[in-house]
Amino acid sequence: MAQAKQPKPPKPKKCKFCPEKFIPRNSLQTVCSPKCAIQLANQLSERKQKRQEKEQRAAWNKRKADVKPLSHWINMTQRAFNDYIRARDGDICISCGSTTAVIYHAGHFRTTAAASQLRFDEDNVHSQCSACNVHHSGAIGPYRINLIAKIGLQRVLALESNNTPHRYTREELDGIRARYRSLLRAFVKQREAA
Repeated sequence: MAQAKQPKPPKPKKCKFCPEKFIPRNSLQTVCSPKCAIQLANQLSERKQKRQEKEQRAAWNKRKADVKPLSHWINMTQRAFNDYIRARDGDICISCGSTTAVIYHAGHFRTTAAASQLRFDEDNVHSQCSACNVHHSGAIGPYRINLIAKIGLQRVLALESNNTPHRYTREELDGIRARYRSLLRAFVKQREAA
């Protein structure tokens, strides 16, 4: 007569809460005792609650961001862009050539009021001392002469003849801001390596 096969005894498992090894009573058992089961359930409940709080914060932040006016996003993008321009050009004024000024701005050749479509155009914006930018209204005469020497007459004429209006979207501004932050990081890394 054939002998009936005995079922294999279950393999020991490691408790999901404590490091103890135990022999499970069934295949679904993951903890060694009711005490560990309660503690694991509490731990999972805390994780779930933290995750929900994080999701609620993210949703709140998104709602807050959605009600901010477009001007907020333009200003944030302008800051990132200006930081890149000042890092790119260094401490030299395109209008007067000063290298000893205390503060340098990112001065626009064509102002943002006159040509907002050129607000984030790298050819239109260069490092400029605060005296020329603020007190001399951009010192446009010397700015234009030095700009021609820097980028060439064709590109200056292209800037002066660009009158196509453009309305920025928040998504477009986010992309521009991310691009110039990344360019600034790369520029700073490159400068530190040199």
